[in-house]
Amino acid sequence: MIAATGAKLLAHANAGSRIDGVDRGLSAGDVVKVGKRVELLALDTPGHTMSHVCVLSKTETPALICGDTLFNAGAGNCHNGGHPAELYNTFAEQLDKLPDSTLVYPGHDYIANNLGFTLDREPDNARAARLLEEIKRDHDPERPLVTSLGLEKQVNTFFRLTSRSVIERLREAFPDLPDKPSPKEVFVKLRELRNSW
Repeated sequence: MIAATGAKLLAHANAGSRIDGVDRGLSAGDVVKVGKRVELLALDTPGHTMSHVCVLSKTETPALICGDTLFNAGAGNCHNGGHPAELYNTFAEQLDKLPDSTLVYPGHDYIANNLGFTLDREPDNARAARLLEEIKRDHDPERPLVTSLGLEKQVNTFFRLTSRSVIERLREAFPDLPDKPSPKEVFVKLRELRNSW
């Protein structure tokens, strides 16, 4: 694409050692301009890797291009040098504070499998069950579903860290879970379970 279009390669400011040919390193707060009218705000979003960037459109209805940090109904893994506690911080301190109207554009479409994980962890999540039925009936992987953060907070286990059902099911896998686990403890244990689910 770069050879064909002359596009510039933008990545996290600290990703140069892992990505060859970076033209511009991005830090939190940097603005990327596309043409004359589109502006994207860079967010430093560690967790999936420690050098991960999401970009947020500066538009009336914001759009989050989130790569492998946030998936529809899921969260990225941490196998490539990331850390679940950092991913939790990204979710809690950045993503959860964005407007519910924010549209979500992840790097991959794993929604059916992720909804299955949500329902495995929270079997009484009626909204996730309805969405999974819709996906099974109508989903075209060539046209991924665009969700919103508001919907994610209803169907994404990684946003549902205080749900009694989630915690009770988590305790089955981790009997030593504290009586009142913190949201961070729940997130980290969910990410651990998701690695082998």
